[in-house]
This record gives sequence, structure tokens and C-alpha cells, in this order.
Amino acid sequence: MRYKINDTITINNTEWLISEYRMHGGREYRYTLSHEDTDGSYITMSLNERAMDGLKLTGGMMGSKNETQE
Repeated sequence: MRYKINDTITINNTEWLISEYRMHGGREYRYTLSHEDTDGSYITMSLNERAMDGLKLTGGMMGSKNETQE
């Protein structure tokens, strides 16, 4: 696992929160990202570690909330 719960990621100018991660197929982690929509509903998506690494390389990863608040 490379990414932590509560890290934020920006995708298309929208902040997503890592809300969960799980081992998938015994080979890779899957991360569940969530975002609160304007009407108060939550939208979720699941990305594998390779996709998360791509976001980090392109500047989509914002960093841990804990790091930015301290």
C-alpha cells in the first residue's frame, strides 16, 4: 500500500478523498475514492495502484490532509 486513507487527489479540478483500500486478487491494491457532490450525495470510484501512480506523476495527487494541516 502506497497511499493512505484521507489523502486527497485532484482529478479534473475536483478533489477526491481516499476512503478505503483493499488487496485485490492477492496482487494489487484497489483504492476507493469518494467525492461529495453539490447536492450532498457521495460519488465513489475505484482505482488500482497503477492508475494512482499515474495521477501522482501527472500532478493529480495533492498529499495527505494530515501533512497539509500541520
